[in-house]
Parts: sequence; structure tokens; C-alpha cells
Amino acid sequence: MKKMILLMLVLLLISGCSYQPSDEDIVDSHGEITNLEKFMKFIGNVKEGKEDKIRVVRYTIEGDPILHDLEFDGEIITSKVDSTRDEFGSGKVSTATCQSIEVIETHEKTEYTLSGCDKTNRDNSILVFWK
Repeated sequence: MKKMILLMLVLLLISGCSYQPSDEDIVDSHGEITNLEKFMKFIGNVKEGKEDKIRVVRYTIEGDPILHDLEFDGEIITSKVDSTRDEFGSGKVSTATCQSIEVIETHEKTEYTLSGCDKTNRDNSILVFWK
């Protein structure tokens, strides 16, 4: 009986640690992207100088979520990347301010990335669309 209770507690702790995306989150699960229209609206709002904010949730190969909060105040984009749920990542929260979003197109992909950021030692990629 004690083993059963212990097992249930462990399972409860494990399931409680995972992140459950909201209906508002833009989720990138290994190239399968949901709420793409919210992302494209954010891109449009940044171009037009309109305030907006989004959360992009990208899953690692192991299935761990990395949260990327983007907030545009009409002039500056504040980017907060939370990798504390990534078992094999840095386990940190990194914040930067950036000037714009750049679109990099190649034959293989289209990548949306932050540019003009005050911190250069971080991954500024937001989303990648593979062709």
C-alpha cells in the first residue's frame, strides 16, 4: 500500500511539473505550429507600431517546453525566454530588448528572428517554418 501511494505521489509530481499551453499560446511542436494566425497578427502589429504580446512555446526533441514571451510596446520588443522546464538546457530565464523582427528566407526554411537586441549571447530565433 505504501508503495502504491508513493508511486501516485511521484506521478502527481511529474505531471504537475509539465507545462500545459493555453489556447492563446503559439505552439511549435517539432514543426507542427498551432495558432499561427496569432503569430502573424503579432508580426503585423510590430510592423504597424501597435502594442501586442504573445507567448511562443517550442518543444525540445525530448519534449520539454521552452517559453518565449514577446511584448511589443509600440517601439521596443521585450523578449523573455524561459528554459527552466528544459531538463537538458540552461535552466535560466533570459530577457532582452530588441528593435525589430527579421525574416530570413532560404530554400529550406523561413525563420523569424529578433534583431537589434541588447544581448548578443542568446538564441533570438522565434519560429522556423521548414519548406
